[in-house]
Amino acid sequence: MLVVWEPILPTDWSSPGRGALARISDPRARQFWDPQHLVAGELSRIAREKSGQPQPDCCIKNDFHWDEAILYMPPAPWRDAPAPVFWNGPVYRMLPSLEKTLTAPH
Repeated sequence: MLVVWEPILPTDWSSPGRGALARISDPRARQFWDPQHLVAGELSRIAREKSGQPQPDCCIKNDFHWDEAILYMPPAPWRDAPAPVFWNGPVYRMLPSLEKTLTAPH
């Protein structure tokens, strides 16, 4: 699991502190700070260019995607920007839908 933190809200002055990082306790998670919105910019590009994939229905601010869960099933070949099987947010509202997608046959 990759968790990407970025400055979106006026209070996001710097990288997340210990308290914020502790919200993701799974040892498999890798957390990154992206102050230039590189990941969000790429997600916006993918959402615009890739048709036929799940499209998020929320969580865009200043043209940046944020607070979304995106699920790619293995093997996801990254050379062509794979289509996710799930993409929506905000994360706290989407957990039941994400869990349902994880347990569904693909």
